[in-house]
Formats: sequence, C-alpha cells, structure tokens
Amino acid sequence: MPSLTKESLLTKGWQYQHVYRRGHRIRANGFTLIYVSNTVGRNRLGISVSGMKLAVKRNRIKRLIREFYRIHPLFPSAIAGAGEIQGGFDLVVATNSHFVPRGLKHLEPVFLSFLPVGCHLEAAAAGK
Repeated sequence: MPSLTKESLLTKGWQYQHVYRRGHRIRANGFTLIYVSNTVGRNRLGISVSGMKLAVKRNRIKRLIREFYRIHPLFPSAIAGAGEIQGGFDLVVATNSHFVPRGLKHLEPVFLSFLPVGCHLEAAAAGK
C-alpha cells in the first residue's frame, strides 16, 4: 500500500486558492469535495477542517481523510469522471462542524457514493 508523500499533498496556500477558485464542487452534509485538473500529472490531496474548536477532533478528521486517500489514491480522478483514471487532479476536502465521521468504515461509503455510476476504484487500480 503506498504511503502519502509530500508530493501527493497540497501544501501551499496558493495551491488551495487555485482549487477554490477554479474547482468543481460536490456538496454533502458537513463537507464539500472541490476538484480541479492540474499540470503536475498526479493526484494531490488538500484538507481544510473548519468549525472544530478542539485540535484532537480536527486532527482525527484529517487522519481519517488522509487514510482514505492513501487506500484510494485514484479517488480524485474517479470523482472528476476522467476517462482514463490516472493522475492529474487536485482535490480539497473542506469540512465543517457538522462532519464528524465515526471512523474509516463510516467515511469510506460516504466518499465512494460520489463516484460516477460504474466506476470502481479497485478495478481501476488493478488495471494500472
């Protein structure tokens, strides 16, 4: 299973601003998925947790989202509906105080429900 490297994360403020300004949004109860294609050629993840006053809760949410992304690195391409599910998308997961996942088993079906019909990440990963 691949680990998350610094290259697979959005780390600069201008990178987040680019996604916020030009990205497509998918809103759900307590969070928003914002994605945009990039010129880097690989998927990258950014996480924005707002409305959580306790750092312990904020950090737990970020850990869960990072773990989901580590398990499903093709998720940004799949959510964008890219024909060939390969790299090239930036995804920001922006949460608010209503988003309190109980664990990865709760988070995973919620995120996977936004995939286009017929898109399966496991099948796409096997075809790599």
